[in-house]
Amino acid sequence: MAGFFRAPDRRQRYLLPVDMMDWLPSGDIVHWVVDAVELMDLSAFEAEHRVGGAGQAPFAPKVLLALLIYAYSQGVRSSRKIERLCERDAGYRFIVGEQ
Repeated sequence: MAGFFRAPDRRQRYLLPVDMMDWLPSGDIVHWVVDAVELMDLSAFEAEHRVGGAGQAPFAPKVLLALLIYAYSQGVRSSRKIERLCERDAGYRFIVGEQ
């Protein structure tokens, strides 16, 4: 039996790999969702967005669609829960690029 406990170093700079592609296994559904949405033509949605103006730039429609498809595939329907998961869950953080 060990005579000590391992304590995590929570002040280290990165707890996750630097490359977001390494956060999840290559077979994870999030990669499939992002790749599938990238193949879709969403130019009609993109044409509706105004560029410039006050405030931050909006998320790209491809990001929002991928986020909704992934959330719905995980059984998450609440927008507030999706928002919380974008801060805490690696799959959601991968989709939004930590934004």
